[in-house]
Amino acid sequence: MPLLSAIREIRQKQFSPIYVLYGPESFLAEDFLAVARKEMIDPEFMDLNMSMYDCTETGLSEILQDAETLPFMGEHRLVIARQAYFLTGSKPSTKVESDPDALLDYLQNPPPYTTLILHTEADKLDERKKLVKTLQQKAKVIPFPLLKDGDLYGWVERQAGKYQAKIDRQQTMKLVERVGAELRLLDKEIEKMALFVGVGESITDDAIELLGARTLEQDVFGLIEQVASGRLDKALRMMYDCMKTGEEPIKLLALLARQFRMLLHVKQLAPRGYSQQQVAGMIKMHPYAVKKAMEQARHFSEESLKKLLGILAEEDFRMKSGQVDKRLALELFIARAHDERTKRS
Repeated sequence: MPLLSAIREIRQKQFSPIYVLYGPESFLAEDFLAVARKEMIDPEFMDLNMSMYDCTETGLSEILQDAETLPFMGEHRLVIARQAYFLTGSKPSTKVESDPDALLDYLQNPPPYTTLILHTEADKLDERKKLVKTLQQKAKVIPFPLLKDGDLYGWVERQAGKYQAKIDRQQTMKLVERVGAELRLLDKEIEKMALFVGVGESITDDAIELLGARTLEQDVFGLIEQVASGRLDKALRMMYDCMKTGEEPIKLLALLARQFRMLLHVKQLAPRGYSQQQVAGMIKMHPYAVKKAMEQARHFSEESLKKLLGILAEEDFRMKSGQVDKRLALELFIARAHDERTKRS
């Protein structure tokens, strides 16, 4: 079921007895849970009529027993069961065992006065299981994939509206490129910029440049972007800026290795016909980061990327053993990366 449709129904007081939430985008899932709490439960009796469980610590039978309990001093009960591992193919170490048959019995006649929400951050449900097939028929199943491209940009623009500001698509893309695609961080940045520009005003390039926070990982990604684009002077300037903030050169080197390793993975996987989303899942990276990595990887051959990773490993050893000046090692590596890019060109 689409997320916005589910939220619209809840705000209209149309509550489903059971919701299943799955997917890695935890920020949107938490938004959904916040709406459910607000609309389903009288805040005066929240402690009496809302329960939250971890399925790896509490057995399913105990959770369902709570769900069957009548609400006290209110009209509705909300039971949230996190880490619902029994809906997936994984089997984490757990203190308790959950019997899926208990939930199958519950699904035959769920109490109308209770909403049970099962939540897992797994990418997908195990559709081979009888329980999952039954839930797909009887529950509202809502996926929470990581947002990318147009969906991500649209979300940013809606969040700006939520904070009584506006943002055009060009500035949206600039903000995502600067801050990254992590929704929790983006939300804080949008709120800050909306306050800065004022009610009804647009978030501008200047506001993004002035206020947009950058993590060290994003700075390193931007540094590689400069190298891939053939701008050695700007790449070195970004490196010096990182070091001015007190960042340890060994940490910078480790992040460079992480980014170039991602470029190599993308370089090797993309020609095999995998989609951007599939590559992101395989290397455990956000689809937006994979998209940018695909663009950067085009400027290097596979041989060059392997060579650069070898140099990074050697420089890491030399830095840690005191055989080389750390700043000089970083400068020389960036120059070597630029040379490999030039060869590719």
